[in-house]
Amino acid sequence: MAWVAGLLLLLVAPTSNAHLPEVFGRQFVLMDGEAPSVPDSCGGDAQERARLREQADALSDELAVLEREHGVYSQFTVDPAGELAKLRASLCDHPASLDALRRGLHALRVNEGLLSEAQLPLLRALADSYQAIGDYESAQRSLRYGFRVYGMGRGELTPAALQNALAYFRRAREIFIDPRSPQDLALFFEAYEDNRAMYEAQVEAGAADAQLPWPARKAIALSHLRNLYIVLGTSLDRYQSGSADAGRSGVEFMQRSQLLTFSRGRELLEGLLADPEAPPGETAMLLLRLGNWLQWNGKWQTGCKTLESAWEADDEGDVRRRLQDPAELPEDPELWRSLRAADVPTKTLVRVSFDVSARGDIRRIEGEQISEDGGGAGRVLRWLRDSHARPAVREGQCVDARLDGRIYRLVD
Repeated sequence: MAWVAGLLLLLVAPTSNAHLPEVFGRQFVLMDGEAPSVPDSCGGDAQERARLREQADALSDELAVLEREHGVYSQFTVDPAGELAKLRASLCDHPASLDALRRGLHALRVNEGLLSEAQLPLLRALADSYQAIGDYESAQRSLRYGFRVYGMGRGELTPAALQNALAYFRRAREIFIDPRSPQDLALFFEAYEDNRAMYEAQVEAGAADAQLPWPARKAIALSHLRNLYIVLGTSLDRYQSGSADAGRSGVEFMQRSQLLTFSRGRELLEGLLADPEAPPGETAMLLLRLGNWLQWNGKWQTGCKTLESAWEADDEGDVRRRLQDPAELPEDPELWRSLRAADVPTKTLVRVSFDVSARGDIRRIEGEQISEDGGGAGRVLRWLRDSHARPAVREGQCVDARLDGRIYRLVD
């Protein structure tokens, strides 16, 4: 029987101060509704699993025949190896899937070279299976190899190269914030530096010569902005006790980065706003992003002015409609959407309502636990009280407003 705690905590909070870390989007996230049930995986019911196993065994036999006839490095073995890996992965036999993928990749590289674009689907599948068995480092490095295929983002940037790079950066962020991963600082910063170097090569230094389309420039910049949110939102407490030199260097690099990150994020967004190629219709949304960045970093006065400028700049009304209600920060679901997945461990679900002042302070919090098990609802409410929020903007002014019935997942 689901119990709804007679929690209904009413907290009148003092004004929040700028602080690190922010934990919304890291330890608790906004849900559209209650957490979805984990779907049946590993091939479905017993009959379907038996059918898939038969297919996989038959394909494995076919692959063995091809290897005997044409050699283990023949290009004729690549596609069957990929299909076999897909079947094994659908049955959650990820070690067997990885074995088939490695065989296919090796044959492909022998025939087409180490940097063939044809290997990208295999690398993505490799990353998925590595992550499924908890090898997050190999998962990220598989995608990074695909990044190498396109010259580490320094050369000509085709649509495929951009898509591949953004997928790599996104996965690196998701791996770093996943509660099941080691949350390795050095691994995250490898992708962070890759994104930063690509931004400098493509946007700062090469935009005029390369004539990089505006959507691509914006996508690279916003990917790096998300990295900056991750940097500023990371608590270093869990890393301080490490004795390894690599661990200490990672902490020191993060500490140095945190000191510089606010100004870097502001410069990045102001650069996009000043870009002569930026379409006029982008101005309001970029101002909203800049206002959010300022607000999240405790600069409520300039943040409010910037949000009001976003309201004024919006001709189509989409940004104004969004500004009608306050929002949790960071107001970018791509940063924390992965923590809403069904398989992420959930400690508890909490339904909360609260006021957000014109300064972005969260007050008058009322909440109740709505999940059967777990605990920590009070922790979520305390974190909210100390968080930064975006105020509502109505008729061009930052105003007090209320958010009702927000459902949060506390990740375990």
